[in-house]
Amino acid sequence: MGTGPGVLVNTIHFTALTLLDILFRVLNHVEILGKENIPHRGERGVLFLCNHISTLDPFLIGATAMPRFSPVWWRAAAKEELFRSGFSRVIMNLIGAFPVKRGQHDPESMERMVYSLETDVLVVFPEGTWSYSGKLLQGRVGVGRVIHRSKPRKILPVAVKGTDQILPRNRMIPRTGKKAKIIYGSPLQLDRFYYMPDDLHTAREIVKVSMDEIETLYSKI
Repeated sequence: MGTGPGVLVNTIHFTALTLLDILFRVLNHVEILGKENIPHRGERGVLFLCNHISTLDPFLIGATAMPRFSPVWWRAAAKEELFRSGFSRVIMNLIGAFPVKRGQHDPESMERMVYSLETDVLVVFPEGTWSYSGKLLQGRVGVGRVIHRSKPRKILPVAVKGTDQILPRNRMIPRTGKKAKIIYGSPLQLDRFYYMPDDLHTAREIVKVSMDEIETLYSKI
């Protein structure tokens, strides 16, 4: 059984999540839908799959779904550029993130994600990059391979809308008085794919089903 973040890191998380609550719920109006689908405290092997439109997206998931003083690590796959500067790297490490190379095959990161899903909660953005238009992009095949190899205990589709209004691209300071929504869907049932070969076709099918569900959720908000 994996260990959790510990008291010190959890205290830092608590402080950060409190500040994020102020940003999302006081300075802006963020509506949370599908709360009944949020994992219970201490659940492990949970994979969140979410569309991506702003830097704030992983932080919104943390603020709305992550329990305070969690006994389980909540991790996120983040682009490797965020680990290049000292300050950003510290922040990424504190939130349990690890680097992923975008636009290329990255077996090391894929293995890290598979390993994390044995004991942790993992947040992944299957599009692999931001959607500037807000419309969903095609999901990356690598995510399908991670799902097939790790067989998470629970896979939750998530859709966000409006976070790009709170913190648009190339803006450092969040805006206030904006509206946003996040919806947590019912767990995906992908067991039928686990009996299929570990190949490109299977990975593509897994990603397609996952992205279709995220798009369905997105259309509801």
